[in-house]
Amino acid sequence: MQTPISAVAQGVPDDGDVIPEGFELMPAFGPFHEMVGPTWYRKSERGQVVGMRVREQHRNLGQMMHGGVVCMLADTAITWASKHSRKPALKVLTTSLTVNFLGNAQPGDWVEAHVDVLRAGKRVVFSDCLIWANGQRIAQASAQFQVMGQMDA
Repeated sequence: MQTPISAVAQGVPDDGDVIPEGFELMPAFGPFHEMVGPTWYRKSERGQVVGMRVREQHRNLGQMMHGGVVCMLADTAITWASKHSRKPALKVLTTSLTVNFLGNAQPGDWVEAHVDVLRAGKRVVFSDCLIWANGQRIAQASAQFQVMGQMDA
């Protein structure tokens, strides 16, 4: 079963959009995420998954998902997974992000970033991410984060 966005999240426009079952609205990380979002998350057997619907404002001149939006999704997903890699949750700061573009997505597509936290140490977290649309990999990303402390309870 799929859940209408408007039934899940207040403040999200009721444009008839539907998200896959099991996803919850991710809190915005700030004004930038409010502008490009919303983003959604769920936990999988292998780690965290973050998804978003590609909208008209996310496209480039070639009518595809802009590379900057792909990078934002990668950074958001890997940050989310890295901060939730330990309990209590960590405050993390991106120190390195590498994104390789493998394909593309179009407005209307549901795009998912699947994250694998490789190592969560005391000072540094290393993570990888594959971004999928329509059953195809469209990007691969690797990131490193500095652990800044623990999230407030």
